Amino acid sequence: MALDQIWKQQLTLVTYGNEYLTQNLSFTHWVQHSIFNQHNLRFRDLLSQHLLAQHFQIWLEGLKRQGTQRISLHSSSLLNDEQNPNANVELLAIPHFIVSHEHNKKTAWIFGKELAEWYSADNDYEVPKPQQEQCRQETFWRFELNSKLVKRIDADLQQPNWDDIEVYTNNELFDSKFAQGFIEPTNRDYPYYGMPQTATENADGSALAESKYLPLLPSEYQADYAHITLHRLEALSAYIEQKQQHPYHADGCELNAEERLNLRHFSQKLDDLTAKFIVKAANHYQSARLTKVEVANPLDGAHPAPQTTQPLKSNKAHISHKVGASGVMKLILLTIVICVLAYYFGL
Repeated sequence: MALDQIWKQQLTLVTYGNEYLTQNLSFTHWVQHSIFNQHNLRFRDLLSQHLLAQHFQIWLEGLKRQGTQRISLHSSSLLNDEQNPNANVELLAIPHFIVSHEHNKKTAWIFGKELAEWYSADNDYEVPKPQQEQCRQETFWRFELNSKLVKRIDADLQQPNWDDIEVYTNNELFDSKFAQGFIEPTNRDYPYYGMPQTATENADGSALAESKYLPLLPSEYQADYAHITLHRLEALSAYIEQKQQHPYHADGCELNAEERLNLRHFSQKLDDLTAKFIVKAANHYQSARLTKVEVANPLDGAHPAPQTTQPLKSNKAHISHKVGASGVMKLILLTIVICVLAYYFGL
């Protein structure tokens, strides 16, 4: 099962939201970010169920007034041992949740839905299609974290080693036998927007009014590695999904039951590693680039001299000995000449 695409809105809230909290980035620049099109995000308190903010701009402005220094994204697995304090709200199994950081406390913002007291069926009530909302509605629920969870959040925010991540993801995903035949996306070297530009255009190709087509990571930072990897992970996920829907080898033979099971396990691993990478990109997008490897150009000049071997050192010692012996002979002859001259001149 592929990741719920709501992670794109969460990632954007964290990256641009942090720029607002720390750099005072104006909302006029990004409040109409196209990734939020067709999404209605609200923010409530989990205990009282009171509405705190009806839009993410109001939410961020409220956080800033309360002294919030930053926000971050984390895996929902960190909350597995916690109990929901409100039985009237069902917390959803979304892979990520957001944390707001104040000076002396941390608060989680978790996706959930209110439960109707008069509706007891296990499945959600299906509203007739003509009456359905045209946009996705989600609610973030505020939940204050205890000291144990605060320590987990702090540990989760350690600076990643992007070079190690590159090696690991290539080894586990892109160089895997399950990725054979995968073609690198043609747009991998462009910023990651999370959606095609056509999704932000009218039928005639004109841009939708009141919408800005922006990357999910603020363009003020050269987070090249994050952009490239998000493109690659998305493309690989689409490739594996297509492979599961059409389980055939290149020669036309159908995958057997074991091969299908292994492919499904690989798809789950891909989702898991993608979710973890999203966390790193959201919290450390400012440094998301690989170490530049300098390669010497052999056309620039002569190659450096090879290291000397022991026989060469012996030859040098022999030559030095010969030079030293020659100097001694010259000194003796010079002494004889001086003595002869001294005798001749009566010195």
